[in-house]
Amino acid sequence: MFVREFEATGINAGTYQYLAGQQAFRSAGVESMMCDSELAKVRERPAPWVGLHVCTVFLRVLDQSISARNTYTASVSVMVNCPPAASAPSDHCIMVGFYAAPNRIVY
Repeated sequence: MFVREFEATGINAGTYQYLAGQQAFRSAGVESMMCDSELAKVRERPAPWVGLHVCTVFLRVLDQSISARNTYTASVSVMVNCPPAASAPSDHCIMVGFYAAPNRIVY
């Protein structure tokens, strides 16, 4: 699943070699974030257990290489499992899902 979602961000095995030769890198910072009941789809279909959280994160992305610089906004959905969920670690949250493909973003 993670390979498919990572490729939805625009990087796959075919482009990696070219980008490496261009000394390309990508960085991102959170521009805004909405979680749980702030998202219409989650209000319609709440998380199946307490401690599972769904967030849509809007990232400000910078793609840079020796020949170009490009900034844009990208949306990703992230699911984390936190206490008090029985399947979560007792002292922290863990990521259980990451969606970058447009048809999987939760709004």
